[in-house]
Amino acid sequence: MTNTPQKNPLFEITGLTHAFGGLTAVSDFNLSLGAGRIMGLIGPNGAGKTTVFNLITGVYKPDGGTVTLKGKNLTALPSHTIVAEGVSRTFQNIRLFKSMSVLDNCLTAAYYRLGYRLPEALLGAAGFRRRESSIRASALDVLETLGLANRAGSLAVSLPYGMQRKVELARALMSKPAVLLLDEPGAGMNPAELGDLVTMIAGVRDAFGVAIMLIEHRMKLVMDLCERVTVLNFGTTIFEGLAADLSKSAAVVQAYFGEDHDATVG
Repeated sequence: MTNTPQKNPLFEITGLTHAFGGLTAVSDFNLSLGAGRIMGLIGPNGAGKTTVFNLITGVYKPDGGTVTLKGKNLTALPSHTIVAEGVSRTFQNIRLFKSMSVLDNCLTAAYYRLGYRLPEALLGAAGFRRRESSIRASALDVLETLGLANRAGSLAVSLPYGMQRKVELARALMSKPAVLLLDEPGAGMNPAELGDLVTMIAGVRDAFGVAIMLIEHRMKLVMDLCERVTVLNFGTTIFEGLAADLSKSAAVVQAYFGEDHDATVG
C-alpha cells in the first residue's frame, strides 16, 4: 500500500530503498507530508522505521529513491546540509551534551547559522556579539515555549528523564526546521508524562509551524497526535491511512499480534 499523495506536499519521499548486504531493510518507501501536519511511522521492532529516518537525514545513503523538501532534492546530501535545508530530528536514545547546560545544548544547534569568521570570534567583534545575542534570545524563546526557561542554566544531566527529552526537542527546533523527525519521543515516559508530551508536540506544531513525523510504540500517543499513519513490517509498507482505520487492517493486526491473536490496534 502506498502513501496517498498530497497536492504540493512540503516533504515527499518516493521509492526509498536500502539494503544492508543482502538484507533489504527498507523497500520502495513512499510518503507525502503537508505543512503543519503530524504523521506517525509505526511497526514492530526491526521493521525499518529508524532506518527510514537515517536515510532521510543522511546517516545512510539510499540505494534508490528520492527525498525532497519544498521541491528540492535532499537525497544523500551530508547530514549537516540536510539540517540546514530544514529537516531536523531527535533520537531514540537521548544524545545531549550532559555536562553542558540546557541553554548551551540548544546553542550548539544554531552556531552553523552565525556565519562569522574565526578572527571575528577571537576579537569579539561587534557583528559576532550581535549574532551571539540573537541566537541566545532565540534559544531562550524556544525553552520558554517548552516550559524549560527556568532550567536554562541547569546541567542537562541533572534533569529528570522527561525533561531531558524536552531539551533534545528544543535543540532540534533551534535549526528552524520545516520538518521535524521524532524518534520514539515517548520512550521511558510514564502515563502522566505522555499526556504532557502530546500537548507539547501539538503545541510545537502550532507555535513553530513545523510538520512532524514521529516513530512511536506507545499507541495512545500515536492515536492522540497523528492524523495519518504509515505502518512498516520487514521494511515494507503494509498500511497507510487515517489513524482511526488502523484497527480495521488485518495486515496491521497480524504484524503486531500474530495470526492467532484476536486483538485490535488502538
